[in-house]
Amino acid sequence: MANHEMIELDYDPLEFLDGEKLATVVSSEGGAEVATADEQMASTLELHEALAGCFSIVGPIAICYTKVGAGFKVCLKLAGLEVACANIGLNKCQTLQGNILLAKASIKVCLQGTCLKYEANACYRTTPFSSWKCVSKSGTIICV
Repeated sequence: MANHEMIELDYDPLEFLDGEKLATVVSSEGGAEVATADEQMASTLELHEALAGCFSIVGPIAICYTKVGAGFKVCLKLAGLEVACANIGLNKCQTLQGNILLAKASIKVCLQGTCLKYEANACYRTTPFSSWKCVSKSGTIICV
């Protein structure tokens, strides 16, 4: 289902999240929506009424998605806790960030054409006193 590349990092690119609250939706970007493309996406998604799923980025960090109208609701889960969610429409992106004791992540999710894609920086540790293990990943979550 997910097509991605994993790169092991020797530094923590999410150090700025250490002092943050549980979760934030950082940005919304994207171009103008075209009515015909929106209608085409809506009709395609209607064929898949129960379109939803989750997959693990690394360790206890996961992305879950659910079809909502012509777009998707995407959530960031850290150690089983849903910490940030956003709705993503055609040709738009959202960045989800979250931090709990043992996991933190910053994930940009975009709906490009008929594919839901992601770019993630994610870190986890086995105990609160161990060092962070971080990865960068990107790929396709699902194409309809």
